[in-house]
Amino acid sequence: MVTIVGVGPGSRKFMPLYALEKIQNAKVLVGGRRHLEEFKDVPCKKIVIDASLDFKELLQSDEEIVILASGDPLLYGIAETVLKYVDKEKVEIISGISSVQYMCAKIKISMRDLPVLSLHGREEDFIEKLRQHKKIALFTDDIRTPQYIAQKLKENGFKNVKIFVGENLSYDEEMIYEFELEELVRFNKKFELNVVVVACGNM
Repeated sequence: MVTIVGVGPGSRKFMPLYALEKIQNAKVLVGGRRHLEEFKDVPCKKIVIDASLDFKELLQSDEEIVILASGDPLLYGIAETVLKYVDKEKVEIISGISSVQYMCAKIKISMRDLPVLSLHGREEDFIEKLRQHKKIALFTDDIRTPQYIAQKLKENGFKNVKIFVGENLSYDEEMIYEFELEELVRFNKKFELNVVVVACGNM
């Protein structure tokens, strides 16, 4: 049996009780280093997801495992990969609060008709989506950064936009920034783990 637990934006205080119970009772806990560090008090075997891990082999073992997933496992999350190797009947998915949900609550922007795209290791036509919907949420990576997004918007003629960057959401180091387009293009900072929301006009 494989249980995938969405740990939400990061801090355990935003997780439902049922998810916490699953983690506390786990025999094998699998996740990124940051997630495992959050649950270092759980007395069980821990496996870090990194380049050396044979994930397919792990999933096909007889061990009952609990996988810690960022945000919601079904929103650009690890659940899709797990379901390639494990029968649906043997998988339980516990949804978590996505970082986009958390961010929108912080900046008071409705998620109604909000496209959510991931630029993490991929290209997406977020320009056209923004033209259609007037707002968009984006997962980033070390190449497609908030500044990269701002530069692309500038190159495509956008002017009256607000760009919100949420960094280290839910952790003690959380920072939420609000930028004008040109301001972010010139902003000289390497953001840590972050999500971006772009809104056109007054929203």
